[in-house]
Amino acid sequence: MARSKLSFVTFNVKNLQMAGKPMYRGNTYTSAEAQSKIDWTALALIELDADIIGFQELWSPKALEEVFKAPGLADKYELAMKDFGNSIGCALAVRKPHKLTSKKWIRDFPKELVLKKRKPTGNDNIPDYKMSVGIDYFSRAVLQATIQPVHGTKKVPEITLFNAHFKSKLSIQLDKEESRKPTVKAHSTAIGSALSAIRRTAEAAALRVLVSKASKGNDNPVVVMGDLNDNQLSVIASIVSQDPSFRLGVVSRRGARADVGLYAVAALQEYQSMRDVYYTHIYDNKHESLDHILVSEQFYDHSKKRVWAFKEMQVVNDHLDRHDAFEVSDHAPVKAIFEHHPQR
Repeated sequence: MARSKLSFVTFNVKNLQMAGKPMYRGNTYTSAEAQSKIDWTALALIELDADIIGFQELWSPKALEEVFKAPGLADKYELAMKDFGNSIGCALAVRKPHKLTSKKWIRDFPKELVLKKRKPTGNDNIPDYKMSVGIDYFSRAVLQATIQPVHGTKKVPEITLFNAHFKSKLSIQLDKEESRKPTVKAHSTAIGSALSAIRRTAEAAALRVLVSKASKGNDNPVVVMGDLNDNQLSVIASIVSQDPSFRLGVVSRRGARADVGLYAVAALQEYQSMRDVYYTHIYDNKHESLDHILVSEQFYDHSKKRVWAFKEMQVVNDHLDRHDAFEVSDHAPVKAIFEHHPQR
């Protein structure tokens, strides 16, 4: 008997905006450009055929509404979106009959996150790591949602989902008073890149706190998706996932429990198939995997708490190799498919 499936997609739609409305540096789309982007996005979503879709780089909720007016999408999804004015944001689509039961956008870091280290005293053997990071908010608000999956008459737990978009690797432009200093200006790119990395790392730690609060000491399923702007083996991804154990041998007990850890679906795919490489983004001839779906132990095959079993991951990236494709999106959607198959 076929099992009920549940699929997730993370999709950076690269500046989805209505015609004539401003984006970064005052750029705008013509009517033809905006419509072309809306049409391409709709076709991509129809092809992906996913239950739960997380979007990043959305300028206009109206533009996303236009996408979902397309045949094959109309009236099939419930949307969670917000107008962020002069900035991009995250949004979510949940296909019926699955239910979106709550949603909120989180801009401020959780109060539990303390990014400070005082200088040690009285012990020369302890390294001097004194530092203080004054970042207390996400550069783009994290969307936290609660979803009730529907698998026929079977009772399944709600899923807590986080959709995030971290700061990119692009160098942050220094303040004018600093960039005017000759001694600083010569190193502005390096300094700006360091600031980008510090912000992205702080955002990863803040998201990890939110995930731990949602998952620690309970059996609540958690999914994190989005553009983390770093690869699967990076420090950023490690902070968010907290590196849970994988079961690699039949006699191993590793992976039987992972209370707060998150499994990258890319790793789940690698462990079940022969695969050389995949990428979700190309910039300056660099092929990278920046877009991720991370899942809690309730989605891990070897966990005693398993509710859904992993089926496969798909990366739709053919368009990235076409030089004109950046007019639609410079990221590849990532899809993860699971089957309702509780551990007995």
